Amino acid sequence: MNKKYYLVMLSFLLIITNISALPLSDFEITVNIFSPSSSKVTENWVVNYQTPEELTEFKERILKSSTDLTELQKINPDIKPHIYINQDKIKNRKISFDEVNAILRIEYDLEDHSLIKYLDYQEQIFWRFNENLFNQFVVNGLFSIPKSSKIVIELYNPLIIGDVSPQTTQTENTITWSGVSTNELKIIAIEKKPPKPTFVVSNIFSKDFLNKSYFNILYVFLVIVLILLIFRNKVSSGIKKFITKHSVIKPRKQINEIVDFDFVNKK
Repeated sequence: MNKKYYLVMLSFLLIITNISALPLSDFEITVNIFSPSSSKVTENWVVNYQTPEELTEFKERILKSSTDLTELQKINPDIKPHIYINQDKIKNRKISFDEVNAILRIEYDLEDHSLIKYLDYQEQIFWRFNENLFNQFVVNGLFSIPKSSKIVIELYNPLIIGDVSPQTTQTENTITWSGVSTNELKIIAIEKKPPKPTFVVSNIFSKDFLNKSYFNILYVFLVIVLILLIFRNKVSSGIKKFITKHSVIKPRKQINEIVDFDFVNKK
């Protein structure tokens, strides 16, 4: 009798566990890269359920747990951020649930390096996407993304997408992978450096240069005039002293040695 009782209780507990731990299946994960070390990640997971009651209970437990990962993983171990290298780099985590579409949404900011400098030339920089962010999706050494799921990478301007592997659909600065099993998720992005300023002598006389420098020149001129007006007595006195000090009045005899006045007078 006791064995039957325990079996019934075990079955009941398994049923409750299955209701609570509704599985997550298809997903769409978007990584919006704002800079090499700043990204916004949005994970949308489809929740599989059998009855509306299951879905309602699931929603209530999600809302009650808020952003507490320990409590959320009691509901389902997959309710957590999946895109990261260092968990300490995950910031501003948000968990929400769309009951109408049965979608669990996980949002967070990521300070891990999404882009790594690959090559640095004089005129451009080559960046490589950090595929290690997707280590949670490695199965038997391969990045595995089911056909019913997708990963979207959005690059900031003015990056230009270069090489992409595996080949996939892309629109402007957005790459989407779906239904792939590969040993690499490669994106090479190109950033053009701003041109170095050049100085040409003829630019001094250009209209743009004169317009920009007009007020600076006028300001300097006014400052000089103001200084001269304030210290005009000292300046005048200094000039007189300088002239007196460096002026030598030579005697007539010494001048005669230099100039032959008799010869001049004869002329």
